[in-house]
Amino acid sequence: MEGDAVSADDGVDSPLDHSSWRVRLRQWAASGSGDVLGAGVLFGTDRVLTCAHVIRDPATGLRPDRVRVEFPLLQGLARTPHRTATVEAGHWVPSFGKAQGDLAVLVLDTPAPVPSPVTLHRTLDYRGATVLIDGFPEYQSGGQWLTGACRGPGGQGDERVQIDLTGAGAGAGSGQRLRGGFSGAGVREEGTDRLLGILAQADERGEHGYMIPAATVAKYFRRFAERYVTGPHAIPGHRVVSADAARTARPHGLQRTVTRWLNGDADAWDTEVLFIAEDDDRARQALYVVLNMADRERSPQLAVRPVELGAGGDSLLSRAGIAPQVGSIGLVLDLEGAALEDPGQPELREALAVLRHELRHAAHRHMAPRRPAVAVLYADRSATEPAAAARVLGDLADSGARLLLVVRSSTHGFTYALAEKLLPAERAAQWLQRIGSRVDALADTERSARRLFHRVEPHVVDPPVATGYAARAALWTVQLSNELRPLTGRGGPRLLEKLSYAEQAVDTYLLRAERAESELRGVLDEHLRLRGLLRDHLARLARRGLAEHPDAVGPYREAQRLLMAGPCPLADAERAVTAFARVVRRLAEADGDA
Repeated sequence: MEGDAVSADDGVDSPLDHSSWRVRLRQWAASGSGDVLGAGVLFGTDRVLTCAHVIRDPATGLRPDRVRVEFPLLQGLARTPHRTATVEAGHWVPSFGKAQGDLAVLVLDTPAPVPSPVTLHRTLDYRGATVLIDGFPEYQSGGQWLTGACRGPGGQGDERVQIDLTGAGAGAGSGQRLRGGFSGAGVREEGTDRLLGILAQADERGEHGYMIPAATVAKYFRRFAERYVTGPHAIPGHRVVSADAARTARPHGLQRTVTRWLNGDADAWDTEVLFIAEDDDRARQALYVVLNMADRERSPQLAVRPVELGAGGDSLLSRAGIAPQVGSIGLVLDLEGAALEDPGQPELREALAVLRHELRHAAHRHMAPRRPAVAVLYADRSATEPAAAARVLGDLADSGARLLLVVRSSTHGFTYALAEKLLPAERAAQWLQRIGSRVDALADTERSARRLFHRVEPHVVDPPVATGYAARAALWTVQLSNELRPLTGRGGPRLLEKLSYAEQAVDTYLLRAERAESELRGVLDEHLRLRGLLRDHLARLARRGLAEHPDAVGPYREAQRLLMAGPCPLADAERAVTAFARVVRRLAEADGDA
């Protein structure tokens, strides 16, 4: 039986297992408890994290002023303690888009009977993690635990993580399924007891759910995250880019390589090498932009919404083919001036410790281990001796980490160790082959753009011009092949550097060629659309015998002249077609067309 709230002096002075953070949310009613709304997680003494859709009155669909927060799992009490709570100002994000948002933080009117010891933990890679989900379905006052496995990102913007139930008998035909009362429930990693996030939704059969992970919570609630979210940030603070910096950045070919690696594309390698010249600020900024786009917490909106760039006229970032999956970066280790062994920087020390812990934990799973993506910046500027740095990074790769090694100089000792110890003997030959496939794609794209240009040029003034870089890029591959041949497939640091810069240039050319092709296709489609509209409007008049009406002949001939007689600005043609359409509507209405 449930009754009045129990204070902190009611004999409960320490948490029992995880009972103190598991809370049940109900409708608030002056006469007693209302219907179960869902679950939540208590943080500290007075904050509850849950889903925004949970805090809805089932009858009205409106957000209530207050909800009832219960602590049903505290032991040794005659009655279930409860408090009332309100939504904290600025901590309400309703669901929007496709599976985005849906978060809320409640503030208790008085402190909880027992403080909660839990925090949310950032995890480098959720894929493969086995988890426990606790919820409070109706008629199960003690709650229910379900087991599942994280399968990867989900929802628009990849703000969530899919979880598949794995318990015995899991499915819609058994009690082992997600149902009402699980929304807002904590998701705990089995074996580590780390709280990874909260459950947001489930499919109709209750066999799959979606978790809002710690990094997504931190994205929306910065102040809350400062107190209750632990673990290293994926992006070090000094490598975070602002939204303005991202908007003024121009797409760069190296971002294609980084994006392919982040997304695990078929032609990407688990260990990639990227050279950036000492004075190439544009390339360095491009690298930071694409890494930030890959992080759930920092700037995920850059990867899922088109972002207008500066006045230079470059295409939108997300339309340039360089939008990585949100949450695809596990960790960025910045080694410039830092030591890999016994690092003196607390942030780097914590990041390495967490990475090694997760790699060890994944190795003991009875499933394919998770492979977090780790970008290592400027190991050739590390305080660690080059051979030792290569050994440490090699150990991380052998333990399951996927590495992006960003270096500045081919003459530094680390790049020699990299070529000898971290890369396969055939990497230079593989790289040259990959560049060749990019050159082929560039040539195909430019041929397509030229065909479009020849169709557009007779009709449209100043159409976009097709690019012509493929011949130059093909020459590079011949020159690089000649350099590689005497080395029997294995290239030294200098050749690896040339290959990296060649690939960046080819991908930059490919971005420009794709943009030109896209713009030409858009111009052609618009011209054909206007011709089709003109034809359809004329047919509408012809069906009523009005095609030769004096009011229609002049506007039709003007629109036809602009579209067919010679190059014209598309805007002029569109105005002429619109003017003819107005005449057609007026004549049709006068003729009795409703």
